[in-house]
Parts: sequence; C-alpha cells; structure tokens
Amino acid sequence: MRSKIVISSLFFTLLTTVCAALAESDLQIEEIVVTAQKREQSIQDVPVSVTAISADTIDSLGLQTTSDIARLSSSLTVIESNNKTNSALSIRGIGTNLFGIGIEQGVAVVVDDVAKVQQGQGLANMVDVERIEVLRGPQSTLFGKASSAGVINITTKGPTDEFEGSIEVTATEENYHKVLASVSGPIGDSAGYRLTAHTSELDGWVETLAAGAEDFNSEESQGFSAKLYWQINEDVDVLLKAYTVDEESQCCARVLGGFAPGAALFGAIPQSVFAAGVTADSENTTVRYDTLPNSDNDSQGISARITADIGDFQLVSITAYDEWDYTNSEDVDLSELDVLGIFTGGAVSGNFYSDSVRELEFFSQELRLLSPTYDNYDYLLGFYYSDSDVDRSFFRILPVAPANFVANAGNENYAFFGQFNWRPSEQTTVSLGLRYASEEISTEVTDFAVATPTAIIADDDDDAITGKISVQRFLANDAMVFASYTRGHKAQAYDITAGFTQFNADNPIKEETADAFEIGIKSTLWNQRMQLNVTAFHTTYDDFQVQTAITTGPTIVFRKANVGELETRGIELESMTLLSERFSLMFNAAYIDAVVNEYEGAQCYRDQTEAQGCFAGFQTVNGGELPNSPEWKYTVALQFEQGLSSLPFDLYANVLYVWQDEIQFGLTQAPATREDSYGIANLRLGLIDKNDRWEVTAFVNNVFDESYRSELIDFGVLFGNTEALVHITPRNAERYAGLTAKLSF
Repeated sequence: MRSKIVISSLFFTLLTTVCAALAESDLQIEEIVVTAQKREQSIQDVPVSVTAISADTIDSLGLQTTSDIARLSSSLTVIESNNKTNSALSIRGIGTNLFGIGIEQGVAVVVDDVAKVQQGQGLANMVDVERIEVLRGPQSTLFGKASSAGVINITTKGPTDEFEGSIEVTATEENYHKVLASVSGPIGDSAGYRLTAHTSELDGWVETLAAGAEDFNSEESQGFSAKLYWQINEDVDVLLKAYTVDEESQCCARVLGGFAPGAALFGAIPQSVFAAGVTADSENTTVRYDTLPNSDNDSQGISARITADIGDFQLVSITAYDEWDYTNSEDVDLSELDVLGIFTGGAVSGNFYSDSVRELEFFSQELRLLSPTYDNYDYLLGFYYSDSDVDRSFFRILPVAPANFVANAGNENYAFFGQFNWRPSEQTTVSLGLRYASEEISTEVTDFAVATPTAIIADDDDDAITGKISVQRFLANDAMVFASYTRGHKAQAYDITAGFTQFNADNPIKEETADAFEIGIKSTLWNQRMQLNVTAFHTTYDDFQVQTAITTGPTIVFRKANVGELETRGIELESMTLLSERFSLMFNAAYIDAVVNEYEGAQCYRDQTEAQGCFAGFQTVNGGELPNSPEWKYTVALQFEQGLSSLPFDLYANVLYVWQDEIQFGLTQAPATREDSYGIANLRLGLIDKNDRWEVTAFVNNVFDESYRSELIDFGVLFGNTEALVHITPRNAERYAGLTAKLSF
C-alpha cells in the first residue's frame, strides 16, 4: 500500500508539471560521455547497453558504496553476505556467488582502467568519483576475462587546471560519521595534482544480547589517494595515481530468521537456551552470540597512465600494481554457549569459529593503440598482461564442516584484442571485435585436516577467443538502432576450498562461455529534453560456475561445479526527462527471466520429496530461478530545483524509489529461501549556495522502514537437520535520517 502511495504521488507531480513544461523549449539534456568502447563517445552513439551515472547524480542521490549503484541500474543486483568475499554483484541475473581464491568475478569492477581481481575487492566506499558506467552483458572482448556478465567501470576525479578544494561531513542518527576532503590544482604550466582523504565510522545495527558484547556490524574506514598529472611535451602526458584504504569492521552478522518446530542447536540444545530473548523471524536484527564477525580490509596500489600522440594515432599505456589483504573471522555456532566445553566434557573451552586470511599481489600492463577517425573507419588494437598471486589460510572448528588448510593460487594472463569500426554510410556502422587470451593457472594446497598433510601442486593452461559484432543505424530525429552478438568467456579455475584433493587438482572447474544477442534503440526526443533507451537481450551460458553444498551424513562440504546451461532474457528501459526548468524525472526498469536448465546433480532442498524431483539426495533443476534475480525491478527518481532570487541560496529536493520483485536465494529452489518483493524510498532536501561555496542536505533513507534481507540460507545442518533459517539484514533495511554539509573553496 505504501508503495502505491509513493508511485501515485510521483505521477501526480508529473502530470501537474507537464503543462508548464510544454511551454519551455530551451531545455536540453547534457551530453553524457562514456568509455564503453575504450574511446570517449556519447552514450547515445554507443551500441552497448550501458547505464551512466555522473558525479552530480552520485551527490544529489547520496550514493555511498558500489552496492548503491544497484539503485539506479535496474539490471544490477547485489548479494551482501557475511563478508566481502562471499558477497557478489550480478547483472541480468548472472554473477559469481562462489567463495575461493581461484575464482574470478563474473561482473568485473574496473577503477581508473585497473581491474579488481578478487570477489569482494569491488565492494567498497565510493570516494571522489567522476563517473560510473554499468555495461550490461558479456564484455570479454575489450575488458577481459573477468567480465562474462558485465562491467562496472568507475572513473575517479582527476587534477584540475585551477585550484579548488572541498570538505564534506555526513552524520546520521544511527551514529554514522564521515569526513571527505579533497584539494586539487595546477603545478606550474604543465602539471597538476589531486589529493583526497576520507574517514568514516559506523556503529553496529545488529543488537547482541550476550553479556558484555558490542552490537555487530560496526565499521571504521580511512583512505587516501593522490593523483599527479604531468604534460611532458605536446605529445606525451602522464597521470600517476597512488591510494591506500584501511577498513576494520564487524560485518556482517548472520541472524536467526526462523525455525521449524523442534529445531535444536546440534539437535540437542533448545532455542530457549541458545537463543534466549531472540525473536527468530524475517525482521530479526538481534543475536545472542559473543564473538564479533571481525573483518580487516587493507588495500593499496599505484598506477601510471601514459598517453602519447604518434602522428594522428594515440598510444595509451596503463601500468598498475595492487595489494589486497583481507582477514575475517566469525562465530559459526550462532550462540554464546561454551560449545567446545559441551562437546569435550569441559576439557576445552570456547566456541566454534572460523578464521581466514587472504593476501593478494596483482600486476597488470595494458597497451592500446587508437587510430584517428577516418571518413569511413577507425580501429583499436590492444595488448594486456596480468599476473596475480593469492595466498590464503583458513581454519574452522565445526563438527559438520571442519577445515584447516593453506593455499596459493596463481594466474598469469596474456591477451591481444582489437576492434574495427566500418562506416559504409554516414548512418551505418559495423563493428567487429576480437580477443585472444592465453592463461596459466597454478595452485598449491596443503590440507592439515587429513591424517598426513601433503602439499598438492597443480597447474594448467587455457586459450580462448572471444568476440563481438554489432551493427548500428542512425535514424532521423536523433535515434539509433543497434543489434549485436557477443561471445563471452570466464576461465577455468581450481576449486580451492576445504577438502582439496588430487582429484580437484586434476579436474579444474571448466571454463564458462556465453552467447549474447541484443537489439536496442537509443533515442533523444522532445527537442532533446528526453532520452529513452530500450534494449532486448537473450544470453545463454554453458558450464556456468556455481557453488554447491554437499551433505553426507552429519558433514557438509562446499564444492564448485558447472551448471549445464543458463538462460537470461528480457528487456531494459532507461529514460531521463526534463519536465520543466524545475523538475526532471528518471525512470529505469528491467524485466529479466533468468533460469537454470540442465543442472544435474544439484543437492535437494530440505524435505524435498521424490514427487518433487529428489532422488537419493540429488535433483535435476530445469527452469529454476537464478539466485537474487528479480523478474521485475524499476527505479523512479524525481528531482526538483528551485532558484530563490531573494536569498543567497537555491533549493533542491528529490525522491528515489526502487522496487523489486520477489527472489530466490538458492539454486536448489527451496521454498523457504524466497524473499518477498519490496520497495525502498529515499528522500533528500538541500540548500546550495548560488556561488557553489557550500551545500547542506538533509536526508531520510528507507522512509517507510521497509525491512528486507540480502541473504537467506537454511542452516539446518547445525540444528539436527531441521529447517533453521539465517539471514543478513543490510544497513539500508532500516530507516535512518542524516545531514551532509559541504564547504568548497
């Protein structure tokens, strides 16, 4: 009901402003420039399904993290799990919801032309961002192996020609504080700099009833970045970047979400003991365990972008080195009991827990040669090399899933790529792109949980050719239609988790391939006051890489596998309309039908019968839903701006409403792991100085206090094999208000 009220109000406002808007003919939508094809182009001229988000939009709508991008891109969803490495981004229902150091992402996150290698690296605070591009569908040709589902391409702000600076402070009623400061300017006539620093602190929002324990899900973060630009001569310039980020958090606590009658911890300890005072339902944000889910996230890196004009050609070199250290630990028995004492008769005290440490080193080198734009053709040639090395140690005390191993995963990748654009006429462009990639993977794993720990060493290689062909036709009245076919690829990988054996070493998870078809139209209407883009797509994935949980008696083992075939198809709409000088309206929507076909050997869900397709503990999933993929999702953003001639400031306000359909959280299609549809409304009201010297914004997120879950799992293996649900409640699942003040100089 509240959702209907919000939508009705939005469209009532729309109808009351249209008449006034028709009389104004001097309004035009500003051109949006993207680099989806490794060149700067207008978004309306690119035959790619892409959402572009500007710095002004990021600020006006209050986007804080990469997870917030999903508010504006209707095809993008985010699984926020108990830690970063178990969280995932998905586009059109496709992502990588697997944990393991040998697995690359399906949705690549690229920051300033440098890819983030491990899943979880891209889930971070957004600081000093200039532009975000969400490229939907496989992008393997130009962006490489870790983009079989799409790319989130983030560009941060660079040095400026004139001195400028700003300080921004945000505070909320839930005791969140953030300070962001930046300064930028020239150094002589041929150089410039930009320095940015931020710090933030958030109190926990999951209450613990355990004596002496702090509330969970708190976070502290500090970071610094520096950019230096130097124009060496008329033909060569260099942009250097260095950054460091340090995050400490107690995120994210899994909480009890519901029990079947008679459920007991380890089949013996009743709820009244291990969960006293906890109301285990879908809106629960209370726990009774005493060990914080600690996470430390440290990253730093340097990069150099060199641009050289060679005659009419341009050569771009991007060299980067990154380090990422991520440690996390958690209480896995979900109680404050001395469970070790219970199991050992008092010989040992403590709880069941897990500890994980990851250390990543990554080097990459990319070269791109861009031809001039000739009358009827242009082209791009490129070379890419990367070398990553990841070490991990993992230890878990838990009778149903013990683990104790150390591992290393290496990945060395070479690739040659290019794209040729031919214009047989002024209205038509045919583009052909190809990429050849050669990859070597290696691993060394020692499992200390077996009687005789022995290092298992393996290596393998893989070659792949991906490509894309597209045809676009520019029509009269500022419209362009396009059609494309794309071949996507995600490389093979080792299943580096507990219980790694020689069989796993000899049989890596097979490569994943995608065949994607798109047709679309991009149009500028109403005297350039409206942009309306529509894309229809159909993509088939073969040997899709998934996470499985195999239960044998009282023990559960997590393994990776390949699904026979996945299909995702649907239609996407994105629009921006300048209704009047005061009002603008964004409306984005997506219908996505993402299904699993031919998934043989899937684990049965709890209490699944033979009549429901379960035989000897396994099932074949045909036509099942992909996890975290709503069939319908849409975004409505209404912006209002009002000049106040008698005052030294102007007024603006906006409402952002995001609604998504119900979803399934598990590939097994368990009825218990479904989440209902929900809608979230955010409101912002701001005052901005006419000279852009200061700005103050008040906001309320999740106005109607709509609760939802970002993860839902059946943990029944811990509760006597009786249904027991646990979930993650994200920060934005509760209403909170705050204030942001920004001073510019």
